[in-house]
Amino acid sequence: MTRASLFAKLNPIIQFLFQPVLILLWVGLLTYGVFIPLLNFYWDDLAIHWIAEVYGAEGLARYFSTNRPVWGWFYQRSISILGDSTWAWQAFGLFWRWVAATGLYFLLRQLWRDRKEPALWASFFFMVYPGFGQQYIAMVYGHFFLILSAFFYSLAFSLLAIHNPKKKFFLHGAALILSAVNLFAMEYFFMLELLRPFLMWLTLGKQVTNQSKPLKHIVRLWLPYLLLFIGASIWRAFVFSYQTENYEPATMQSVLSQPFITLWGLLLRVIQDFWTTLILPWGNVFQFPDAQTFGARALQLVAGLTLLTLLLLLIAFFIVQRKQSTEILLPRSNWLWALGLSLLAFLLAGIPFWLTDLPINLVFPYDRFTIPFMLAFSLFWTVIIFSLPVGRNIRTVLLIVLVSVSTAHQLQTGIKYQRDWEAQSRFFWQLLWRAPAIEHGTVVFAHELPLTYFSDNSLTAALNWIYDPEGGNDPNAIAYALYYPTIRVGEEIEDLQPGQDFSHDLLVGTFLGNTSQSLALFYQPPACLRILDPEIESDNWMVPLQVRDTIHLSNTNRISLEPQAVPPRDLYIPEPAHTWCYYFEKADLARQYNDWAEVVRLADIAFALDDYPNDPAERMPFIEGYAHGGNWQEAVAQTRAAAEVSPVIHPVLCRLWERIDRETEPDKAQNQAVESIFDQLGCANNQ
Repeated sequence: MTRASLFAKLNPIIQFLFQPVLILLWVGLLTYGVFIPLLNFYWDDLAIHWIAEVYGAEGLARYFSTNRPVWGWFYQRSISILGDSTWAWQAFGLFWRWVAATGLYFLLRQLWRDRKEPALWASFFFMVYPGFGQQYIAMVYGHFFLILSAFFYSLAFSLLAIHNPKKKFFLHGAALILSAVNLFAMEYFFMLELLRPFLMWLTLGKQVTNQSKPLKHIVRLWLPYLLLFIGASIWRAFVFSYQTENYEPATMQSVLSQPFITLWGLLLRVIQDFWTTLILPWGNVFQFPDAQTFGARALQLVAGLTLLTLLLLLIAFFIVQRKQSTEILLPRSNWLWALGLSLLAFLLAGIPFWLTDLPINLVFPYDRFTIPFMLAFSLFWTVIIFSLPVGRNIRTVLLIVLVSVSTAHQLQTGIKYQRDWEAQSRFFWQLLWRAPAIEHGTVVFAHELPLTYFSDNSLTAALNWIYDPEGGNDPNAIAYALYYPTIRVGEEIEDLQPGQDFSHDLLVGTFLGNTSQSLALFYQPPACLRILDPEIESDNWMVPLQVRDTIHLSNTNRISLEPQAVPPRDLYIPEPAHTWCYYFEKADLARQYNDWAEVVRLADIAFALDDYPNDPAERMPFIEGYAHGGNWQEAVAQTRAAAEVSPVIHPVLCRLWERIDRETEPDKAQNQAVESIFDQLGCANNQ
């Protein structure tokens, strides 16, 4: 077989594999697909999966009844199909991102009917938009992109109906159904619906020369969509009022009281958000991680997949697509209307956030508010780059580089998500080792944990999933809560006084707690998780203030040995290796139950490991165990090792030895050890 005949046979396959919608898929797979088997549930995904697993369809209905009930219907259908498979949900999120990108391509092809390259590059910008970093919260944002797909295809079908009048009834019918999905399911893309008459005007303007006729066409064509929009607005304002109660139009109220100050501030806010959503995302892609802190293997993965993306796009646009199309120069006016459309899309996307004064930035979790601006970003930069007075090859190279570096940025984000899950998994395993069972009605106080993609709400879900997997007898009563005091004190909890009852509506049910039924914990890796001891750690200045303020409430009697809690299947499996922290947690648990022989046994194993404490307080259960076992020499040695770390720990060690002095049998060795430690640490001065 000759080379020419081989190429002739392969050419149809190559042309098929490199058609626009499939190139978008390949870029999506290279950008996000590698993480499909590696990631888990984050943020609200964790809470929703807990509800679905423990409370079923009825629980999901309760959760969404005041939180986008139509959107909740989609969740119920998708969960019934995909279940709790983490890889399936990551694939789900990527699939709908790709469908939305193809919808945008289809829409823009109705506007640029004689050119497909601008439409395709805008879709690439949408696919890898570097201002949004929550793609890996796959369940939640898979549904976001499902709704956005419905919106894009609705717009595209309504424009296609103008180009194909014979199918207008079918196309407008489909467009109206998809528009209703967008308008009733969620509010993020609600105002973008008002782009439709302008898109109709642009499409009709190219077909009709009489200026009065397009206006009549627009009014007639847009009227059903306008009525639908008005109906959805009435439903949101007067029937389903939950969102307006929780997201009040604060800006409108300010306009009435301080019109000039408010309008000036609003103008500045619009300019700031333009910079944040359309310009600043490029700053993300040119922030390169340090190899030493990020890791050489991680950087190799990012570099390899970025180069593959670069190669794919070079082949697609310099070999395959180049043969299929020739350069068609469009008049500047064509780009001007597209630029105006991008700016209009930006303004419409921002209205809900400006009215409710919600912050838009590129820092998690507020980067979720950039999703409605992805259309404006994609159009804006496509127009800017295609307007540059450069040759086609230079422009194509510039576009390829921008998409590739955006891919690199998203890959780095994926690695951060993977590491965050591992950190959260270690957190809960250490809690399980330390607290095999926790009494119902317990609130766990923690400082804002070193976890990026989890809130205390999502950690509350995981806590309940682990310790109350059946959901209890009352489906409306939530057994546990994990609180960050910086967030909850002054909201769910009035203050941190003992014996104070409080409640927290978690939508699926209500947690009823009391401040005296609590545990205070501290977790700052690489140090181990610690359940804080109120008797000796009330003035431990190595613990953050927000947790130190809760130590006096902590009641370790709420921890019991049985029944042993078991993590949800496949969620936190496998159990981490038993290194230093495992033996510390088990020793601290044994110390709580005065099982001193077990503490000493664990100490002998722990100190023989090729590992060591990362916090001086991690030696305290072993100090106490050695003391109760009569090994005063080792108790003193471990105390001195802890004391050498920082004088800040000395008052805590003093209180520990006061307890040891009180609870152990006095003899010569005990007296000498106690006096030695008191003298060395100046304990008399600390009393």
